[in-house]
Amino acid sequence: MKWRQVAAVFCVLWSAPLLAGSSEDLESGEFNSSEICGECHEEIYSMWNRSMHSAALSDPIFEASFLKAYWETRGEAQQVCLRCHAPVAAATGDLELHNPVSREGVTCDFCHSVVSVDLGRQESPFEVALDGVKRGPLADAESPVHGVVKSELHESAEFCAGCHEYTNEKGVPILTTYTEWKASPQAKEGKTCQQCHMPLIPGATVRSEFAPVDRESINLHNISGMHSTEQVRKAATTKIVGLDRNESSLAQVEVEVVNSGSGHSIPTGLPTRKLTLEVVLYVDGKEVRRFERIYQKMLLDENGDIITEDHRAMLGAHKVLDDNRLRPGERRRERFHAVVPPKGVLEAEARLRYLYEPEVFSRERISIEIASDTIGRKR
Repeated sequence: MKWRQVAAVFCVLWSAPLLAGSSEDLESGEFNSSEICGECHEEIYSMWNRSMHSAALSDPIFEASFLKAYWETRGEAQQVCLRCHAPVAAATGDLELHNPVSREGVTCDFCHSVVSVDLGRQESPFEVALDGVKRGPLADAESPVHGVVKSELHESAEFCAGCHEYTNEKGVPILTTYTEWKASPQAKEGKTCQQCHMPLIPGATVRSEFAPVDRESINLHNISGMHSTEQVRKAATTKIVGLDRNESSLAQVEVEVVNSGSGHSIPTGLPTRKLTLEVVLYVDGKEVRRFERIYQKMLLDENGDIITEDHRAMLGAHKVLDDNRLRPGERRRERFHAVVPPKGVLEAEARLRYLYEPEVFSRERISIEIASDTIGRKR
């Protein structure tokens, strides 16, 4: 008997009492809750549970945007929004989110049941197979409770493109992260989304009591992006490369901005996100001039107005007005001029910021004193 077969038999016998104690069994033919996956894949589940994929439906930014979209379209926005923020709901037709697993965001079972991605099917780009087999990047994985198949798709950028690429029914490209990556130096080098956003880190695929010998590393399932300060700061650099003042007191400052660490344009995703370059000139420590340059993809609605809300960008864009975002690997020089005092120490400061101003629900405290009364007694 081959060693893998021996290991599989040993694993089944050894782990059977533990698996029998699980609160629920893994069901074939339907989507399982991520909590069930977490009973064995504890470390991976813990990371996923803190991720934006887990919060895709419950994120307050999405909730506010989705509610507006729902009412403005009389519910028609459900299919567009939920196909990525609640893919189980979209796949099963549970658009009213009655099933608890539909409300788990981007779930473990959904991602590991995907067998193909077709960007030509805008409303349903994912094909899933609920056959009890879980698909992923591991070639030699085995499990006593479900089938395991190595999937090259799960190692490719095309897998992520199902949600991170979207052209609306009017032909306007709204989300273009996948297209941006395809034209990047990283794509030419064979570097995919997963290598940046799901790198290998120390950890165990399953709990130690379920597998005596396990891999020493697992893929990061936080899948950090714009919500990670560290990830955002790695994307770009800025440097002042020139500062001069001529005899006419005209100062020139030259700033280099580089998309040095991102395999897509920055910012990517929703067009309401932007980068701002702020440059300030000082003479003898006193501010004398301030400049700002914005990098953003701007969309127009049917009336020719610039769209500033997320849900309108997804549903109501009619045209791309401009797109000056920094492409992958792009090195751009920005020059600014100003008349400044002829004497004194001339200094410059440059700051590059990521800026996103979404609407969210806020809690307001309403306190109304209805009546009051006091009483006292004489001695």
